[in-house]
Amino acid sequence: MTKNKSRKSLLLIVVVILAAGAGVWFFIQHRPASPIKHVVLISIDTCRADHLSCYGYKRKTTPNIDALAGKGYLFGNTTTTIPLTLPAHTSMLTGKIPPHHGKHENNDPYFDSSHVTLAALLKSQGYRTGAFVASQILNSNFGLDRGFDVYDDEFAEKDASERRGEEVNRVAFDWLEKQKNEPVFLFLHYYDPHDEYDPPEPFASKFKESAYAGEIAYADHCIGEVVAKLKKLGMYKSSLIIVTGDHGEMLGEHGESGHMYFIYESAMKVPMVYKLPESGKGRKIDDIAGIIDIVPTVCDLLGIEAPAPIEGKSLTGYFSDTPVEDEDRYLYCESLYPTKYEGNSLLGVVGEKWKYIQTTRPELYDLEKDPGEKTNLVDTEHHRARILKDRLAQILEQSVRKEKGQEDMQLSAEALKHLNSLGYVGGSGVKEDFSFDQTAKDPKDLIGYHEDFRNLSREITKDESSIDVRTVGDRLIKQRPEFYEIYSILMGVALKQKDYKNVIYYGEQALKVKMGNFDLHQMLGFAYSEVKQYEVAAKHYKLGLKFAEKDETDSLTKRVQLHNQLGMMRSKQKKFGPAIAQFKESIKLDGKQPAILNFYAQALLTSRDPAIVNNSKALKLAQQACNLTGHKSPTYMGTLAVAYATVGNLLEAAKISEKALQLAMTTGDRGLIAKQQRQLAVIKGALARPK
Repeated sequence: MTKNKSRKSLLLIVVVILAAGAGVWFFIQHRPASPIKHVVLISIDTCRADHLSCYGYKRKTTPNIDALAGKGYLFGNTTTTIPLTLPAHTSMLTGKIPPHHGKHENNDPYFDSSHVTLAALLKSQGYRTGAFVASQILNSNFGLDRGFDVYDDEFAEKDASERRGEEVNRVAFDWLEKQKNEPVFLFLHYYDPHDEYDPPEPFASKFKESAYAGEIAYADHCIGEVVAKLKKLGMYKSSLIIVTGDHGEMLGEHGESGHMYFIYESAMKVPMVYKLPESGKGRKIDDIAGIIDIVPTVCDLLGIEAPAPIEGKSLTGYFSDTPVEDEDRYLYCESLYPTKYEGNSLLGVVGEKWKYIQTTRPELYDLEKDPGEKTNLVDTEHHRARILKDRLAQILEQSVRKEKGQEDMQLSAEALKHLNSLGYVGGSGVKEDFSFDQTAKDPKDLIGYHEDFRNLSREITKDESSIDVRTVGDRLIKQRPEFYEIYSILMGVALKQKDYKNVIYYGEQALKVKMGNFDLHQMLGFAYSEVKQYEVAAKHYKLGLKFAEKDETDSLTKRVQLHNQLGMMRSKQKKFGPAIAQFKESIKLDGKQPAILNFYAQALLTSRDPAIVNNSKALKLAQQACNLTGHKSPTYMGTLAVAYATVGNLLEAAKISEKALQLAMTTGDRGLIAKQQRQLAVIKGALARPK
């Protein structure tokens, strides 16, 4: 071959290669759209994997999830990041672990704007996004509504803290029908397996031996309804369906009845099933996976760039016939809950075989041989424990936020009420401490205290307690007098029982432990006022105001409450000048308070100080109170009648007083009726007198 021919041949080869490369690039840039048009993510709260029949449960609890797994991919070794609903769902929807996204409790309202949710990602790609949650723990106030067009957290039953899966489905289906022709991201959250376990029929009767399993069976039934709805709307064949859980349930193992404290597998191992549009033969994957993998996996399937940095990784490699390269992967998990009791953190890493927990007395478990985590091997496997401890340290070094968020933000009273009713009593208290401190108390030694405190907390939300709350509380104080939250609980119990001396006793004891807060000073203020120690009460109300002013979440409501309480207390003392000053401050913050407008009017009418009495002003205030209540309050109408009488309009006073009496008669309140009768008699007597 001549030199020129050789050069031409070489040139031809280069051209062909380049052309081929260009063709490949053209194909990549113009690859067919994903067959996935819709994404449906279903989270079953408090769902430990081993209670699903597709994960080996002895009874057929989950036929609908089993069917999805039979045509999709079941990940048999999936872990959550934390055994608490809000922070776990934050991980699920961001692909980040708690040290990165910053939520470690169910009552943490702060959510930094830098964290991108799956909903926000899909919305930017043209998806209609809707979330339908079953518990107020996932209320939009916590920030997970970011990116959702619709975030439904308003329940049919007013003031309810949770709702059944069937109600979640009902509102979700109404929304879904309107979006069926558009790409959709639907997030469904079922709370039913959370305690207290009370499955509806027929699941209660069918699973008498385990109400918890019955709740999971009911959640599965709701998932069956979702699949049927997708098929009816013609959406099923183009939907990616993901079923998972946020955390499990201990069910008495290791001494914990529920969840949120330990990070053993019963609380951390959750189901995860992917059903892709192309139905195929089901496959089980035993490699370690996490709920943090959902975001990058969905992004990868849709050809969307996942946000960075995140700790999750795409699992799409498992959805093909190509073997996935073995990886020595370890996933992070945590519980900071024991720090509430001045105990140590529980920081862990879990892999396919080994699990390491860093705490005062570290723990190492061989999960293959010891799935119940009963034999701690840390003393016999020193080298392995050291390797995993270093791995944990590396994860924390890479993910812990360098700048702290606003952890001192407070929840609203409404949000706290919901948390209390769901068994998460006690408010904030965990410490974000990722140091490997081995001097703090070991959480294993505090589990009994935690269980007693949790039971006590739950009892106070009931109308009738089955235990002697005061006796149990005093015992817990004796065990751990430095635990601040126990005093708040016992103050609340004493307040409910109108035992004001004990409200004061527990409150003053709490102040010896640490500085007070809004709730403590408000309760102390009220208790001292009830025992007529008015100046001490005023001191606590004013201290409460200082805390309220710092509260970025509920400042207005709290300030209004304290101005009102202080004003009413001063009225009771007949110190109308100071009372009016407080009412003015309250009305300045919120002018639509009929009760306070009425108290203000009464103070102006009843004061004996000529400098304070202002009958025309009282008339205006009484009119405002009646207007706000539609002239249907006998008390406010009575005040209005007196105001008219003081400005000399006795005819109008009599007319309104008669209406006030009629309204009082409908209440059946004899004292109120007698008061309005006396008032009307006085006004009519004044009218009868000769001018």
